[in-house]
Amino acid sequence: MKILICGDVHAGKSTLIRRLIDDMKRPVYGFKTRRMPPDPDGVSRVYLVPAAETDFRSGCVIIEIDANGRYTGHPELMDSPGADYLEGIPEGSLVLLDELGTLESASPRFKAAVMRILSGRYDVLASVKAQNTDFLREVRRHPDCELYIITPENRDALYEQLKREYGIVT
Repeated sequence: MKILICGDVHAGKSTLIRRLIDDMKRPVYGFKTRRMPPDPDGVSRVYLVPAAETDFRSGCVIIEIDANGRYTGHPELMDSPGADYLEGIPEGSLVLLDELGTLESASPRFKAAVMRILSGRYDVLASVKAQNTDFLREVRRHPDCELYIITPENRDALYEQLKREYGIVT
């Protein structure tokens, strides 16, 4: 199974994937990101961590967003450590790619690692932003993957549909 969940910001992509992973009760590899609330200085930071990590602040900051909405991205961190999180994963493993976005367009090693995972013998749950970059279009069109569009209106029904389609027992 290779499931790509695509939708707008706050549609529930990461929440849906987290629910499915919890139901699967399998070790998970890959990576996840999380935007933290603004600090007292008004800056919100997006952290990148290995998929099994629970403390986001132990990860690296890949994006900083100031109080005016301007952001500074660090695409080099997607190549290392980001791509490092996708190396050495045993075949047949569950791989989390949460979240694939625009920052990765400037990270060739990371893009190659993602495409290797999508083409390999892995189970994949991926959150994919709805923006149009060459990389994101290539991911969404990958022939080995099933693309699902999530909205706030269909997210609960989509969760139940994916559990049935992939035989995920809770």
